[in-house]
Amino acid sequence: MRQITYILGIVLSLFALYGCSNKDDNKYLNDLDTALKDYPKYISLKQHSIQEKKDKLPFTRSKEAKYNLLMDIYRDYQSFALDSSLTYINQAIKLADELGDEERIMDTNMSLAFLYNFAGMHHEALEIYNNTNIAGHSSWLRRSHFYLGMNVYRNLATYSTDKSKKAEYTEQMDVCRDSAIAYAPEDLILKTERLNDNGKTTEAIAQLSKGLPDNLATNDAGLKYYVLSEFYGKLGETDKQIKYLAMSSTAGVKNAVREYVALRELAVLLYKKGDIDRSYRYIHQCIEDAEACNARMRIVETSIFLSVIDSTMVKHKHESRNMILIALTIVGILLILLSIASISLRKKMRIIQEANNKLKEMNEQIKEANIAQDNLNKQLSLSNKIKEEYITRFMQLCLLYIGKMEDYRKHLSKVAHKHNFDELYDTIQSNLYLNKEVETFYNNFDEAFLRLFPNFINDVNALLRSDSQIELKEGKRLNTELRILALMRLGITDSSKVQKFLRCSSSTVYNYRTNMRNKARKRDTFEEDIMKL
Repeated sequence: MRQITYILGIVLSLFALYGCSNKDDNKYLNDLDTALKDYPKYISLKQHSIQEKKDKLPFTRSKEAKYNLLMDIYRDYQSFALDSSLTYINQAIKLADELGDEERIMDTNMSLAFLYNFAGMHHEALEIYNNTNIAGHSSWLRRSHFYLGMNVYRNLATYSTDKSKKAEYTEQMDVCRDSAIAYAPEDLILKTERLNDNGKTTEAIAQLSKGLPDNLATNDAGLKYYVLSEFYGKLGETDKQIKYLAMSSTAGVKNAVREYVALRELAVLLYKKGDIDRSYRYIHQCIEDAEACNARMRIVETSIFLSVIDSTMVKHKHESRNMILIALTIVGILLILLSIASISLRKKMRIIQEANNKLKEMNEQIKEANIAQDNLNKQLSLSNKIKEEYITRFMQLCLLYIGKMEDYRKHLSKVAHKHNFDELYDTIQSNLYLNKEVETFYNNFDEAFLRLFPNFINDVNALLRSDSQIELKEGKRLNTELRILALMRLGITDSSKVQKFLRCSSSTVYNYRTNMRNKARKRDTFEEDIMKL
């Protein structure tokens, strides 16, 4: 039986371990999972915000205000829906031409180039970059121009299969980045990326870590955390890379960004670590977002890995089903064995239970016998105590009465010696001496009894109704009623003996006893209860 239970425990433990195998306590991944559950809400908020701006367009009369509104809508759509973003940037280009503002024309054309770059149209974006002459224009426009060039050359270098071209594009990217930093020296991301490319990754991490936002919902949070994840990836610190990719992805979700890289890279890393379930969910989320955004380049990038994870997931599910099938078979066999063992065990338990019941019954009998023995011992002890007390009292009273009889004899002798027969006769006939001795006897009885039973009066009152409590006069120990009850407690229940003790008639004793029973809470058992006190 123990062996079966042990084996069953092992199988159930395997189930538990398997169920928990893909779970972890990574706070940042859990935060990302929570954010993804609320993703539809963030998407809805984004759509509502964009729609509010679009609703203002027909009522905006000023061309400058309309241009600014179109650029806002373009930026909102830029990482949300590329086709829509393209529509509004083309409208902004047309309006910039109407305004005749050269910097706005250049800004909108470079914005169009950014969209081309996102869509994988790198050469079209490069053409716009090369055809844009920024000489003599504002610093912010020059900075945007070089930032565009840096991003275009980075993508060209990333996707180029020609080593010489890759090196050429990388060199051009560095030139554009240096120029962008010259016009934006405060741009922490550009500066730390340059440090990283120059082999100063640790320094880059230290600088970028100081400027990280606490709120993941800010616009630049996702980019900063993504860049930091790249730095840690270069150092081979995969756990930290996963952490910052998760934070970057969470920021993207909260900002309703559909055009991203972080979640896809996170899915790849988790796949390599064996977290197949999460990797599968994340990569499918990437595909959904890329298709919703119409980001063709992201669709192609993600699809390459999607086929790998899908085939692995199918295999993973197949293995899971096989394992569950094997485990269920083992559990089924064990349950059959357990049922057989259980039947056998129940029979043995029934025998043991019967033996225990008999043993319990014997123990109860022994317990009752012990209680009876204890009660008997207590009664014997009390009886011995009563005997000792009353023997001592009897001897003392005998000696006392001998002395008093001697004194009484001497007194009568003196009276007789004086031949005063009238006084002698009066003394003999008087009850004064007798009454005094009877009172002394009762006082001795009361004192002796209350020494044996100090709580007797309170115990008697507990047996009486609340309106029939006995209250003694000051200085008096027992009254006649209590003396009758005291004699009962001592075992003297014969009315004739009680009558002689109290020096009264039998009817008087009867009346006292009847009266006390009538005052009792339980009339029928009152005298029995008195004898148990």
